[in-house]
This record gives sequence, C-alpha cells and structure tokens, in this order.
Amino acid sequence: MKKPQSLHRTAIATACSLAIASLCNTAAAQEREVVEEVLVTGTHIKGLDLKGAVQAVQLSRDDILESGAESIGELMQDLTVTGGGAGTFSTSTAGALSSDTPVGSSAVSLRGLGTGSTLTLINGRRATVSSFANGQASFIDINSIPPAAIERIEILPNGASATYGADAVAGVINYVLRSDFEGFEVSGSYGDSWADTDDGRSNLNLLAGAGNEVHHVMGVLDYYERSATFQRDRKVSRDSLRPSQQGIYPSFYDNFAMSFDQTEEPGDGGCAAEDFGFGNLGEFCEVNTNRFTSVLDEYDSLGGYASYQFTPSERFRWFNEVIYQKTDSNGTSSPANFSRTPIDPESPLWPAALQEDIVADAGLDSFEDFYGYPIYAWGKLPEPRAVNVQSETMRIVSGIDYTFNSGWQLESALTYGRNESEQKGISGLVISRAFYDANLGNLCSDGSRVERWDVNPARPDADFVGETCEDLGKSTLWYNPFGGQTSQAEGIDEAIRTTARREGESELYALDAVVSGDLFEFNGRTVKVAFGGEWRHEEVRDTPSGVAVASTFNPEPVLGFSSTSANAERDQWALFAEFYVPLADNLDLQLAGRYDDYDSFGGDFNPKVSLRYQPLDSLILRTNYSTSFRAPSLAQVGAGTLLSSYTVDCMATPEACDGISDTDGESLLSEDVSNDDLKPEEADTWGLGLVFSPSQDIDITLDYWSISYENVIGIDEDDFIRRALAGEFPVVGEGELPTGVPGVEAAGGFVTDAHFQLTNLGYEDVSGIDLAYTQYLDVGPGTLALLADVTYLMEYERQASDASPVIDEAGEYLYPELLANGKARYSWGDWRASLGFRYTSGYEDDPAIRTLEAIGLPADAKVDVDSWTVWDLNLGWDISEHSSLQLSARNVFDRDPPRVLGTSSNVDYINHDSMGRFLTLRYTYRL
Repeated sequence: MKKPQSLHRTAIATACSLAIASLCNTAAAQEREVVEEVLVTGTHIKGLDLKGAVQAVQLSRDDILESGAESIGELMQDLTVTGGGAGTFSTSTAGALSSDTPVGSSAVSLRGLGTGSTLTLINGRRATVSSFANGQASFIDINSIPPAAIERIEILPNGASATYGADAVAGVINYVLRSDFEGFEVSGSYGDSWADTDDGRSNLNLLAGAGNEVHHVMGVLDYYERSATFQRDRKVSRDSLRPSQQGIYPSFYDNFAMSFDQTEEPGDGGCAAEDFGFGNLGEFCEVNTNRFTSVLDEYDSLGGYASYQFTPSERFRWFNEVIYQKTDSNGTSSPANFSRTPIDPESPLWPAALQEDIVADAGLDSFEDFYGYPIYAWGKLPEPRAVNVQSETMRIVSGIDYTFNSGWQLESALTYGRNESEQKGISGLVISRAFYDANLGNLCSDGSRVERWDVNPARPDADFVGETCEDLGKSTLWYNPFGGQTSQAEGIDEAIRTTARREGESELYALDAVVSGDLFEFNGRTVKVAFGGEWRHEEVRDTPSGVAVASTFNPEPVLGFSSTSANAERDQWALFAEFYVPLADNLDLQLAGRYDDYDSFGGDFNPKVSLRYQPLDSLILRTNYSTSFRAPSLAQVGAGTLLSSYTVDCMATPEACDGISDTDGESLLSEDVSNDDLKPEEADTWGLGLVFSPSQDIDITLDYWSISYENVIGIDEDDFIRRALAGEFPVVGEGELPTGVPGVEAAGGFVTDAHFQLTNLGYEDVSGIDLAYTQYLDVGPGTLALLADVTYLMEYERQASDASPVIDEAGEYLYPELLANGKARYSWGDWRASLGFRYTSGYEDDPAIRTLEAIGLPADAKVDVDSWTVWDLNLGWDISEHSSLQLSARNVFDRDPPRVLGTSSNVDYINHDSMGRFLTLRYTYRL
C-alpha cells in the first residue's frame, strides 16, 4: 500500500511533486519499501499541497550514497536532465588553460543551456558565485558545499524566473542541508578503480546533533581526498590521435633563406625516430600531449556545517546556518608551445649537426652567414603547465519564522557569503619576454639585462644591436632549446619561470522576506497568496598577477597561459507575488509574477502561469508558461581580456581559409575581449505533462518542455569571423590588431589571429521529453522497486546571428539525443541491493581533417560516436541497530567510453568518463 502523503519544510515554501530519479526509502525489518511524495522547490506559499503540480527530481541522502558517486559534481552528471553540451562540468575538465574549467570546481547546467542559466540555491537561498569564472561566465561552485551536510537535492527542471528571479531560465537546483538530526554518526569510505594506477579516494565525516523543544544544535564535519588520474593511465586516452607537431625538440626556420624547417634528427641524437616526421613545412618532432594531461588531479577538501534553531513557541523560530569549506586542487595541462621564438645564431649551444642541416637547406656557405639575423623556433616547453588552486568559502544565514494570529506566516533572513581563491603556478609557466631574452643572449648571469637584440614580443621578433654581457665583465645566461631542453644553466629557472599568482574574491549580502497565507474564499475554496521581496549586493574581484596581464606590446606575457580577470559589483532588488486559485475540486491555477531591478541594467517583469487538472484519481494533467530575464553575470560585465586559442574551422568558414573548405585552418593564439554593451538574455518557457498512477504501486510521469532563448551571451568563434570578414569588425595584417580590440588578423587569405568579443548572440530553441516510471512489487521476502527516467532531446536549434546558419545540435557533437537511467532496487530485512544502468546515445563526431588523415579516413568522412551503457551495483547491510556497511561498484563491467575524435583526449568527459570499474566501501556507525 502506498505511503500517505508527507509534507516537509525547506527554508522556503515548496510544492509537492513526484520524484523522478529516486522515490523509495528503506523500511525497517519486514516493512514494505514505499514511495514517498516529496516537496520540491517551486513556490513561496507555505503549506501548499499540490501533488504532481510541477515536474521535479529529488535525490535523497540514501540515493546519493547508493550512487557510488564520489562527489556531488559526479552525481549530478549522472542525471538525464543535466546531460549534453558543455554546461555541467566537474574537475575532470579542469586544467591550467583558459579554455579549461576552473581547477577544483564543479557546476551544474540543466538542459545543456549552461551554468549561468541554472539557479543554484542552498536551503532555498542564493549562494555566492565563485571568485574565479569559467572563461567569462560566473557560476556557483558546488564543491563549496560539504557533501556530508546535504540531506537531499531538489531539482525543478523548467523555468522559474518568475518565482526566483534571473538565472532560473532552465530551472532550479536546491541543496537542502541536514537540520533536525539528533545523536552521533561517523562515516568513512574508501574507493579505488580496478586499474593498476592509484585512483584512491577517501572520505570521513562526523555528524552530531542535540536538542529539546526550545533549542536544537547540529554540526557536520567532512573531509575528502582524491589521488590524481592522468590521461596516460587509460588506454582510450593514452595516445593522442593528433600529436602536436611543435616538439620538445623544436623546429627551426629563418623565414628567409631556408626552404624547410629543420630539427635535431634521430641520427644525430635528437628526436626519437618514432616521433620524427616531415610535413608541409619541413621536419618536426611530434609530442603526444596526452601523456602529460590529467583527467582528475589531486584534490582534497575540508569543510563543516553548523546550525542552531531557537523555538521558544509554536509561532516563532530563529534559525541560523554556517557553512565553511576549503578545497585544495591541482590542474595539469599539456606543455606550452612557443612559436616564432627568435634564437641568436651566435649562441654557443647550437649542435654542429643541426648547424650543418640548416646551412645545407639554406644553400649558404657557413652558419656564420646567419649572424645578426634571428633563426626562429617553433617548439614546446618540456614540462606541463600546472597550477594549484586553494579556495575558501563561507556562508552565514540568520532568519526567523513567525506565524501571526490570523494564520499568516512570515519568513525573513539575512545571508552573507564569501569566496576567496588563490591560484599559483606549479610548473611550465614561462615569462615570454624573459624566454626570448634568454634565447638571444640578452640575460646576464647576475640577473641584469643587456641590449644584444631589440625584442618585439608582440610579433615576436628581434633586431640585432650587439651589446653583450661580456662587454660588462659578466657572463651570458643562455637558454638551451636543444637536446630536448633537459640541460639548462644554473639560474635559468629563476630568470624565466613564474608562478603567475592570481587572487579572487566574491561576496554576497542579501535580505529576503516572504509572507504567505489565505487571501479569501472563492466558490467555497480558499485562495492562497505569497508576497515577498529581496535585496542583494554582489561583488567579484578576480585579479591575475601583473606578469600574466596581456597588453598591446606583449599580447602573450606568459607562454601559452592566461587568467580570466573581472572587477564588478552591483545592487539588485525584487518584488514578487504568487497566487494559488482552486478553480474547482480538480482544477488549480497558480499565478506568479516578479519584478527584478538591477542598478546597471534596469528592471523587468516576468510572469508565470500554471494549471493542474485531475480528471481521474489516477491521472493528473499539468501545464505551465513563463518568461525569463537574465542580466549578464558579474564576470561578464566586469571581464578583462582573456588569452585563448582556437583552430579555424575551414568547413564552417571557408572564407577564413582562402576559400578552401577541406583543409585545416590556422591555430590561433586568440583573445576573448569584453563588451560594455551587453544586453540581458530573455527566454520563454513552456511545458505540458501528466502523472499517471494506474495502481497504488505504479507512477508514470511524462513531460514535454520547450525553452526559447534569445540574446544569449557568449562567443561563437565562427560567427565572429564571418561578421568580421563582412566588415563588422576590423580586419588587419599580422601583428597589427591591438590587445583588447575585437577583430581579426589575416595574411594570404587565411585568418591568422582573432580577438573574439563577448556578445549577445542570436537564439537557442531547446525542447524535449522527459519520461519517468516507478513501480513496486512484492517479491519473496522483500520489496522490488523498478525505477527509470529518460530524457529525449528533440531539438537544440541555434543561430548565433543573421550571418550564421541555423544549426540543430540534437544528435550532433557533444549533444546526445537520448539519456536514460534505470534501476532495480530490492530490500529485505537488514539487506538491500540495487542494479542500475546509465545510457548515453551516440552522436555525430566532429574530428579535424588532420585527425581523419591520421586514422586513414578521407577529409569528408562522417564519423559517429557510439552509444555507451554502464551498469552500477550497490549492496547494503545493516549490521546492527548502530552500524551499517555499503559496497558500491560503478561501471561494474569496466566498459571503456567510446572514442571521440573531436576531442584531443579521445574522450568526451561531459557525457562519458574513463575511470572504468570503481569500487567504494563505506562504513557508518551511529548512536
């Protein structure tokens, strides 16, 4: 028999709904495991009971533990409503490059629309954004929440801006923290992969709570650590299909007399024979960059959560919450390239064999003929770029609940949040100007500098002047780009390397208040209402080291490295109202409206209307419509210049490749520049669904959803290049575009550099269908639960601007059309077990032409990524009243992810993972 409805209270009022992903709790002894209707974020009206009114997903604490996921980010990536695109990210996509996600951070996106379109709440209230942005987009770092403090996660996967304001374009995720626990609990776990490498993860948490009718206090302490996993640790990602042709043994060319690049050949003790090659430009020594890059870097966190509630009467409650979380993580990326680096021909370090090859290629009599003219090097530094990020987050909430004599209720709270982050380089960060000087003889061993060559770092280039350190009675400190760069003079590291320290800080001050109650009687039914207001002040300051800040005269101050920067603050206030109108015994109407005002963008009003109709006891029909208004994030309005990289897609923009569509475009060391004229994003959201319960043990939900999104803020590189070549932005020669100015550089019909501007793009129309099924059966001595949920992406149509084609991403690169999860859970007595699967459909790949050639396919070949299914197993045993044991196995059949040619790692870490079979054992003791 189905369990009767049970109402829970969160920090704000919530609406009843069926959970899609996880709907059962373990019953003690021989009691039946039953479905519990849960309350999911969706309304400010307290005490409102609207079973099935909104589509919602809930993950209980048992579900979190049962999943075997070792972090909240990993757990959220498992859900069907968060898959696809590049929105939801975890530390598996982090690294030292500007194109990587921030080291040590995770964030969630609903419907593939990006983290900025998903509102993240903690106990129903807003959280502080990360002080380090993801590119130039702000986000809430869910790694700032101690996992042991989470009681459940509530997800509303459709527009809710009319209820909660901007950012809720695609929906809301509310992390509900534990609050009423009494007793003591200690829990520890250890997990590792089935592979030979050390992928160990350890977690220890403590929970204690006590109280009486007036006071209640509770505290949580959570510690977690994880070993690093590298791409070289997995067969699927070990070898790059498109190795870099800029090698640790560089290629040399004088840009004048020589015909082809020359490098140190295998026969002369240089490049390894298997890495040596000859291409269009001449000799090269390729590098398998996958041997350096990490998938998951070493990471640890220590955090805590404390709450205190004072309830002197049934009508009044004073509640307080404090969160503190500290994380420490590394990010490791491939070594940095150096391109067109001028080398002094008179350096005493030149190998004789290489000199002979260069002289022979140039047709000159002697290597001395090059004296006074630079020879240029294209290569790669010998060690990976790696950074360490330490982040501290604090959040304090203090508020009251009060019930008036009339029955109306008031809730109000003050919130303060703060995030501080510091990033330091660990390896591979080299100051470009110092690097050029050390290759040209401009550096002296005592740290001083002479003008042997006049260096232009913007190109880069150099003109011979002739001063020497020896003229001043000193010795020259030379960088050695030869012999694999393994032998360097004492003092070189100190002269050219940097930690490129970066500091970030973000703060949130907020005050909110909501009153709700019965408004009047209408046709014998009670109309309920909620009125409220909110004020927020937000600040973000992201300050990179001065040595890493690009300028017109030095656009790449640190080789192959850049940091985001931002400096912005703003005030925002809002007024909102909600009405619940029971039109009939089986028909309910909900109306909501919210006015948001930003001091920098003005105001906007957004309505929402929803209907719930129950023609039969077993059937509920629901529909909703709303609009959204999202102001640019703080990182977007306060963005600085960000060094980036992009390889021109000749098929998408043949005009950038001299009209040739079937060739590889130029690899650009580009910039992302800010835009003072950004406009708010706008969206219309519509949904239609049903809840069908043919028996008390079966529930089926089916929902269609549609989001029309306009003025989306971002960068579409292909669109920008089209618009620039059409005259909307400057097109100049190589080296002529000042830093921070949008436009492109071109030579010989090819775009050779670009400064992409953050802008309001065109539109995105996204729609799909969600299906969930839940059934309970008596089987033998226990209860069997069958759970499934499916998301089908019908359309992801986008157009960046009128100059760009309309593209439907559904089923294309990184956008699988179908995501499905299923689980069979059986419980009996003190035992429980579950077996589940996670399915990701295939999609069309997007390989570079050179990648296709490397695997023997023609340039116009169409390649598909295979579908992927993994199975997860969980076993639980209540050893006694006070202790329990749980074993989780993710990817129990150890299935490798499908090969994806469009990524340099060969793996799509947004939709798949390469960890393989992973076992976790957890023991819990409670009093």
